[in-house]
Amino acid sequence: MKLKRNWVMYLIVGMVVISSLSGCGGYKDIDKRFFVVAIGIDAAKSHTKKYLISLKFAIPSVEKKPNDFIIVSEEADTMAEAVRIIKTKVDKEVDFSHAKVVVFNEKIVQKKMEPHLIYWFSRRRDIQKILWTVIGRPTALEVLKTKPKFEQIPSNSMFLALGKEGTETPYIFGEYLFDFKKRLIEKGLDPFMPIIEVKKGLLVINTAGLFNKKRLKMVLTPEQTKLLYYIFNSEQKSAIKVKSRKLYFIIDTQKIKSSYKMDTSNPNHSIIKTKIKIKGRLEEAMFSPKNSELPAYEKLAEKDIDKQVKNLLLKLQKANLDPIGFGLYYRARHFQNNDWKTWQHIYPNLTFEVHTDVHIEDTGLIE
Repeated sequence: MKLKRNWVMYLIVGMVVISSLSGCGGYKDIDKRFFVVAIGIDAAKSHTKKYLISLKFAIPSVEKKPNDFIIVSEEADTMAEAVRIIKTKVDKEVDFSHAKVVVFNEKIVQKKMEPHLIYWFSRRRDIQKILWTVIGRPTALEVLKTKPKFEQIPSNSMFLALGKEGTETPYIFGEYLFDFKKRLIEKGLDPFMPIIEVKKGLLVINTAGLFNKKRLKMVLTPEQTKLLYYIFNSEQKSAIKVKSRKLYFIIDTQKIKSSYKMDTSNPNHSIIKTKIKIKGRLEEAMFSPKNSELPAYEKLAEKDIDKQVKNLLLKLQKANLDPIGFGLYYRARHFQNNDWKTWQHIYPNLTFEVHTDVHIEDTGLIE
């Protein structure tokens, strides 16, 4: 009798599970879903709304029509409101599980980086936390509309560039949603985003924007972006341009390693010592180099890179920005109650010492 009751119970549970998977539940078949691949956030043209939210949907097709997509936009005061209204404009369930990038209009982040926008993405279960965050020029919508001729899948050129799966360059370093969110709230570590600009039908990514905890404060040049990447120790393959009065040459780097140490024993004269090790070969020169002269070229490169990196660090210090995380490094080693206030006094008066060690292996395949 007891065994019979158990079988009845199992049957009831099975029927409940099956009914929850039917069309009456929350599950939708793949042919009834519309997949979002990219999201754009612009300022609304109407004075009664705050944002223009754009969703880029990939359109699947059995025919050979590469890079087929549609963009649906809606003005609203919140992301949730915009998405609900966009759902009324399409015939399938809006699915964010394949969304990989969110593009912010530069004017929006210059005014204020609204935390609720970031937290909306974090709260939704169907949005990946490895979503890329970028700044779009001239607008986020223009970035979503751009369709490079070589792109076979909607927005795939952005995904390949930001994820380093395609091109490899020190001018591009992607920023994930989870890391940007951490930087917004973590003391001693400021946010940044790469900038994507539409130029002649192409998506150009070679600069970055730096934030304080509220808004975009500084846009780096391509060379400054590359130098910041060196300090992050995130790129091995690069090209370093070295200039002096009489010489001009390019080093093709094979390995870049950076580190820094902080001496705050004297709060009134604290020092950060940054070391950068670079290994590569001579790729291009406006003269006829010889292997025997490589030590002299290494010294010129070290002097030039020392100057550039120090100028960048001083510029960040003057703007009171810390994307590298010097403040977090300090807080991790000091546990007093007033450690953050102490660091805020130390950082504007820091002295930077930069030492670069360049090793040029050879002049390439020619002597």
